[in-house]
Amino acid sequence: MSLERQLLMGICASPGIAVGPVTVFDRTSVPVPRRRVPEDAVDAEVGRLESAMAAARAEVEAAMEQLPEQAGPDHRLLLETQRMMLGDALLLDTARAAIRERGINAEWALRHTVDAMSARLRAAPEPYFRERADDVTSTGEHLLRVLTGVSRALPELQEPTILVASDLSPAEAAQLPPGRVRGIVTDGGTASGHTAILARALQVPAVVGVSEVTRAVGPGDTLILDALRGHVVVFPEPDEIEEAHERARGFDAFKGRLRASEGRAAETADGVRVGLHANVELELDVTTAMREGADGIGLYRTEFLYLDRAEPPSEDEQVRVYRRVARKMAPRAVTFRTFDLGADKMPRGMRRGPNPALGLRALRVAFVQPELLVTQLRALLRASCEGNVRVMFPMVSGLSDLRRARVLLDRARADLEAEGASYGPVAVGAMLEVPSAVLMADRLAEECDFFSLGTNDLTQYTLAVDRNDPRVAHLGSALDPAVLRLIDRAREVASARGLGLSLCGDLAADPVATPILLGLGLTELSMPMAAIPLVREVLSRLDAAALAPLARRALDCASAADVERMVADELTEALGDLWEGQGIELPRA
Repeated sequence: MSLERQLLMGICASPGIAVGPVTVFDRTSVPVPRRRVPEDAVDAEVGRLESAMAAARAEVEAAMEQLPEQAGPDHRLLLETQRMMLGDALLLDTARAAIRERGINAEWALRHTVDAMSARLRAAPEPYFRERADDVTSTGEHLLRVLTGVSRALPELQEPTILVASDLSPAEAAQLPPGRVRGIVTDGGTASGHTAILARALQVPAVVGVSEVTRAVGPGDTLILDALRGHVVVFPEPDEIEEAHERARGFDAFKGRLRASEGRAAETADGVRVGLHANVELELDVTTAMREGADGIGLYRTEFLYLDRAEPPSEDEQVRVYRRVARKMAPRAVTFRTFDLGADKMPRGMRRGPNPALGLRALRVAFVQPELLVTQLRALLRASCEGNVRVMFPMVSGLSDLRRARVLLDRARADLEAEGASYGPVAVGAMLEVPSAVLMADRLAEECDFFSLGTNDLTQYTLAVDRNDPRVAHLGSALDPAVLRLIDRAREVASARGLGLSLCGDLAADPVATPILLGLGLTELSMPMAAIPLVREVLSRLDAAALAPLARRALDCASAADVERMVADELTEALGDLWEGQGIELPRA
């Protein structure tokens, strides 16, 4: 192996910087024997598969029992998720059918099933499902190890080390000795995959998606893991090592300051209170949101209940999920967005149109299949007995959309009343993510209780930039003055009509955008849970009263880059260390 310096690129999964020797855990794919099974042995082969499923589940349950006390709820929930996947009826039934119909052994049937499921997920247009493909593969590898008896045990970690692995399952992470893992680097993975979640739960820096990193390093090699920039440096120069140690100390101090803000209200230096809410996709995220001190759930994406299944969830299934979420967060509000299906979130059986972002999506799907939305609204009304439930309609393009949606809500309420079913009150809101909705905000305000600005879609529709197309996505910034003017228009209407207004796009988590949003008068932000401590710290350093002139100037800038330059020139002294701590480099005038 060459000892020349190598710079490898990956995805920042858990922030931080680590320097140290490497331990390699190269868990290559389990070799699978392939053989035909005579008809009289098929039942026994199915039994082998079922026994392996049970044994694998038992291993995960044992890992759950042995989980150290310091392990966070994320780690426990991931193990629970893996345990559930090891009992997944679709996986088991499909593999059983392959054994019976094709007359093949359990290992071959399982490999075929897992590969097919993973391929379908990787080909999905929805980022969420592409990211779940690694979870399915990890579960399949676990089952195959049990079936074949092939061991891929973690190496013993005697000294603090950076673990370089092909992948890492929740059960394997449970075996890591506390304090001996300085960081994690993996061949595969995504920013929201299970390895990334595990790294954040373990509070160690991680870079994932570093192609074939397990082939590039050997045991004992020195590595710099920079999970602020997504860099992995193999065989670094001595001056690089010293610089990395210095940056690591700086980031540790930065994290310490953020931790000091835990439990503190989000408030500016001049006493303006700002509500920081969480965006979540899954029920298991709610516990994390509470731990991060979220003031509520500003966006619960219900469409993930509908994806990758043959039939939509039943009313009772939805009620159980919505009730548990509302009960956990009570008395804090949970804003459930009705399903936003279509575009980049296509359920099975739905045909993709020639221009999905402008086609059958969200409320338009509901108007074509009203029973689908009525069922969901009945479930939300029933769940509202358990907590503070708010219902938000996505992709409202104008007053007629809001009125049609409210008719379906009234119908759901009347049906429950006629049946004598219990239900509670819900506030009703409209998502402002289409420019026409912002332009019609004064009329929409007459018929709803709150607004939520969805700046991800608002940006793509305002600037005509497909946010899912990597060739042009960089052209669409929510700090573009055109988008900021629409945000200001929505704020002006909401303020005049006394409506609540939150912002729930990615812009809410951007520590560069926070001063502009505050200066425009926004005091309700909803963001990914991990961003809450950082935004809370940013707010504590700002004087809200002094930011209005800055925000007004931003509206007159020529471009998003000009807005960033202006913010950098005005606020580097106050916020520069926070931007640097996140690896953000701003253009300067």
